[in-house]
Formats: sequence, structure tokens, C-alpha cells
Amino acid sequence: MTVGERPLVYAPRAMVALAPYSLRGWTVKGYGISAGRPRPPRRVLDAARVAVEHTLPAAYDHEPSCAFSVVHEDDDGCYVVVAWWSRNKVILHSRTWLCGWDDLPAWTPAPAHATACVWELAAIAHERDAWVRHVAAPATPDLDAYLASSRAGVF
Repeated sequence: MTVGERPLVYAPRAMVALAPYSLRGWTVKGYGISAGRPRPPRRVLDAARVAVEHTLPAAYDHEPSCAFSVVHEDDDGCYVVVAWWSRNKVILHSRTWLCGWDDLPAWTPAPAHATACVWELAAIAHERDAWVRHVAAPATPDLDAYLASSRAGVF
């Protein structure tokens, strides 16, 4: 996925886990990916929170509301995948946003129903496995274990 629709060549990139935070009744886990440095800078992470806040629906009544975001900066701009778990605990909703470096945080929907790139999918895959292991499958969900589970490294 690119802002300028130029082809990309795969090379491993660093992904960092960001501390979970609360937003309007949601607990949001986060990841940061950068094409050119160890992690996205604070201004990119702050801009991504705008997309998260704009995307998440009202939190669920009497049930945990859990979401995650994957912030990814590349030479041509920034991307944010915002995903949240449904009330029934087995459906993941998502929205992907992009913006250019000159218009942070003017996020626009990703074109052509794009979901995520190969780097962002590493975080999404981890979140799926952690959600099943700690929330969807056990008779007694362990949200603390889910929130503590993250993935970082080079992917």
C-alpha cells in the first residue's frame, strides 16, 4: 500500500509495541513501524491517535471494549490501521487511513479497500492469536493477559 502508488520492495522493518491507553471507554493497544528509523516519532504517534479517535465507535456497555492500532511511517507518508473487536468476541472490524508528510494528521481512507501491508500484518496476526488465546477461547477471559501480550522485533 502506498500513498503515491509506487511499487515497494519488501525488506524487514522494526516494529515496536506501544503502551496501551484508554480512549472514550476503549482500551487501545498499539504498534509502531518505521521504514527508516527504530520507531515512529512522537508527532506521528500523536497524529495516529486522531485517526483512532475518529474511527472507534461508542464503547460497549458492560463489556470490555478492546482495540489496537498499527502506525506505520514510510518515505511517502504514514498509515494507520485501526481495529476493534466486536461484542461477540470473534469479529475484528478495521479501518485503514493514510496521509502525506505535509498534511499530518489529515487522514484519508485507504484507497481500493486496502486493509494492511505485509509489515502491518505481523501485528494483526499477533493480535488475532493473543485475542483467541486470552479472550475468545477461555471460559473465563483474561483481558489483563491479552493487554500484556505484544510483539516487537524486526519483521
